[in-house]
Amino acid sequence: MAFLTDLAEMTDIDLLDSARTPQLRSTLMEGLSDPIMRKIAYTLSQRMRCPVQVLSCINGVISHDSALSALPDLMLAAIIELKPLHSRIIIAVEGDLVGAVVDAMFGATSSDDLTRRELSTMEQRIGKQMIELTIAGLSEVLNSFMPLQWTILQYEMAVGMLAIADHGDWMISTTGIFETSLGIGSIRVIVPYAAFEPFEARVNMQTWLLGQSMVDNRWAATMEQLVGATHVDVQFDVMRGHVPIGLVDRMTIGQILPLFILPQAIGFAGGIDLFYADYGQSDGFVCCRPSVSTSGESLLTRLPRETEAKPATALDKRRSANATTGDFRASVIDRVRVGLTVRLGCTSLSVAALSELRIGEVIRLEQTLEEPLTITVGGDVLGYGQVVSLPGQRCGIKVTGLA
Repeated sequence: MAFLTDLAEMTDIDLLDSARTPQLRSTLMEGLSDPIMRKIAYTLSQRMRCPVQVLSCINGVISHDSALSALPDLMLAAIIELKPLHSRIIIAVEGDLVGAVVDAMFGATSSDDLTRRELSTMEQRIGKQMIELTIAGLSEVLNSFMPLQWTILQYEMAVGMLAIADHGDWMISTTGIFETSLGIGSIRVIVPYAAFEPFEARVNMQTWLLGQSMVDNRWAATMEQLVGATHVDVQFDVMRGHVPIGLVDRMTIGQILPLFILPQAIGFAGGIDLFYADYGQSDGFVCCRPSVSTSGESLLTRLPRETEAKPATALDKRRSANATTGDFRASVIDRVRVGLTVRLGCTSLSVAALSELRIGEVIRLEQTLEEPLTITVGGDVLGYGQVVSLPGQRCGIKVTGLA
């Protein structure tokens, strides 16, 4: 790849220029579109005596021309004056949906209507009623925040007669996809962004009135997908403590670690202890089961953080008296303690599965019964070990290999 050398035509660009990045959104309509469309479907089902259900809702802020060009070729639309917002909006019902409702109401025997090119007189009449019922559904939801007056100015079937703003103005386009027993169609509500913005600002100041309906559907869906797709490695420790770094340096195969196995494993992720867990086996794999502490106190307060220092012998005293500079340096390092853990195993869980984890639920780890335990220091793998029996009915870890 070669660098550009001809910089004569180069000019600065403001990435934050609103003209280049019109990041316009309507969180109000995103949050309310679903209940609005469901209310419309319920109203249509009751008044038209035709089962109607919502398949999906689509929201976006697009230009005036784009909003109109997205309308279906066969449709019935109404230009409506909305007060006190002093603006005009468009409600358009797709012809296929009108036809499906009419056919269902009057007993059509087939849903195949590919030859329809225009709406019949009966379909226009039913389409106007559907627009009126759509206004009723919108009013029932939005009037709880501010009383609005809806006045139908005219009906149109030609897209070219539906201009309500300049071609460069931004519009809030909300589309509901509806299904009937004989077909699928859409109802679209197009609102000028500039006129609707004061109404949205007023509602946002009273978010306590919205309750659950104010949830940002796009954000909620994104977070749900992220939580389901994001996995974390959950590890389980059965031994923890702090030992001198010199002991780690002198660790050899066959050595017994100066720590004892915990009665319960500690599940942790990202350096944070999450829960206690009983451990066992199933189908040849190591398994853990989240549980409560075996005692009233926290296990974390009973972890052996350090080993007891042995009394100095006469030989140690003579060595100390004749210590060289290197011996003194070694003794200083020996006083530095590092965290040593023995890991039972690990598994990968999604954030969603981790949040829904319950006490008693069995978690199968990635480790088989034949695999050794992992010895780590400061998060780095130091070696491997196996469980051995110690005097006093205790268990420890014997080093079987070094990393």
